[in-house]
Amino acid sequence: MSVSGMTEDFNHHSTRVRRRRRHKTTVTNINVFALGAGVEPVQPEASAVPVAAEVEDEDLFGERVVSSEWLERRAKRLEKQEHEIKERVLDLERREAELDEREARFEADMYLREDEVEAREEHLRALEARLGQKESDLGTFVARVQGGLLADAG
Repeated sequence: MSVSGMTEDFNHHSTRVRRRRRHKTTVTNINVFALGAGVEPVQPEASAVPVAAEVEDEDLFGERVVSSEWLERRAKRLEKQEHEIKERVLDLERREAELDEREARFEADMYLREDEVEAREEHLRALEARLGQKESDLGTFVARVQGGLLADAG
């Protein structure tokens, strides 16, 4: 097959694809307003039935006017989404409060345990001091007893 034949087949195929895509409208009423200036929306064929939400008139800015029914549905949907967002925010705030409370409890427990450990350490130091004193007293007593026994033996 020659190059010109391949080009002809390709052009025929791409035309067929384009024709098929033209029949499908890819732009919805909502997306018409979101398209940028550089992107042209696909126009439905003249035989297509106009969508109920569109009105043929254009407002002062050249945009399509939408029906009040569509606006009401959108308002209800937005209200529902706002309600869900508020519920999520309240849930997050509740979780944050629980987390703060749990963190405060952990900190309080940690400080109480530190105080308890310090009290035990102080008690152990006092006991060690007493034990040291008793060992010293015992050493002195043993020395006296041994001195007295040696004096009696001698």
